[in-house]
This record gives sequence, structure tokens and C-alpha cells, in this order.
Amino acid sequence: MSSTQQNEALVRRLFEEVWNENKMDMAEEIIHDGYRSSENITFASERGIKVLAADINFYREMYSDLNFQIKRMFSQGDTVVTVWQASGVATNEFFTDRAGNERNKELRAEGVSLSEIVDGKIIESGLYWPRYPLFP
Repeated sequence: MSSTQQNEALVRRLFEEVWNENKMDMAEEIIHDGYRSSENITFASERGIKVLAADINFYREMYSDLNFQIKRMFSQGDTVVTVWQASGVATNEFFTDRAGNERNKELRAEGVSLSEIVDGKIIESGLYWPRYPLFP
């Protein structure tokens, strides 16, 4: 397997096993000790798996059943670009349907992730998606 394929496999595991299946023990295998995130949920000086855990907890509190489906990936050097669709149900955003019932809004968003790989592990990652990705 080429280094490009290995890098893309790491990022695929991040989405499928860690984000989608919430397997944080798997994250220890693929996340670099110096990991940082553009989400900036923790202190800017904090590094490592705690940063990823904070990001995941933040989004899981906002969206139940959060799921990322990878549409395509491509790489240049040690950077992996992932195009994905996210789905889930907002836990604190509601709308009133035509029958007058209050319902949770649904998350349907397309986005892009940039991930940097160092020493065979993900050292940086960020999710870039619409500011208001919720729909009734």
C-alpha cells in the first residue's frame, strides 16, 4: 500500500470508526500525540486525543445519530482532503410541522475535511461545512 493509500485509510478510520461508531480506543491508534483541530473546542495550547474527544462530544451533544458518509478522498503529500455528507438530528433546534407538531430539525450537510498526517498518524484535522446546516 502506498503512503497516499495509507494516509487515506487513516482518515477513513477517523470518520467511520471514531466519529460514526464512537470507538475512541481506535483513535489512540491513529491520532498523533500532537493532534490539533481547527474546531478549537479546547484551549489552543491543548494537544492530542483530548482535543478530538472534545470535538466529538461537542457535535454529539448538538446532533444525535451524527453520521458522516465519505463521498470522495484525494491526497497531496501528507494532506488528505475528504468530501463528506453529515446527517443527524438536532437536539436543540426545532420547527413546527404542518400538523402543528414540534419536531427536531434534521442535519443534512455537505462538507470538507483537511487532515494532515505525520509519522503515520493524524496530527491535524478540521471540519468545514455550512454555518446553518439544519433543515425542517
